[in-house]
Amino acid sequence: MIDDTKETTWNHIAKDKYVSFSSSERKFINLIYDLQEKFPDEVEITHKNLDGSICAKFPYDWIRIRPKKKREMSEEQIAALTERLELGRLKRLENIRDLGAVQ
Repeated sequence: MIDDTKETTWNHIAKDKYVSFSSSERKFINLIYDLQEKFPDEVEITHKNLDGSICAKFPYDWIRIRPKKKREMSEEQIAALTERLELGRLKRLENIRDLGAVQ
């Protein structure tokens, strides 16, 4: 049985300018690959594991810890947001159907 545990860690030694980073979470792996393309002199992928996880290093200055913003909404705001999201979903589905018909 394959273990589906996903883990992301970063380590920093005081006064060091870089962070060592390891992740098996796809969103962070993709982010590191994108950052490496944009900043090849600052992001180094140090190891690619067989399971797809990676180890990398990048500047310590890039680390940010911030709490998720909580948003209080009235029932009317929730209803309006729900309606907008549903409308957007329907438009996206129409676009997908139109593309399928064209090709």
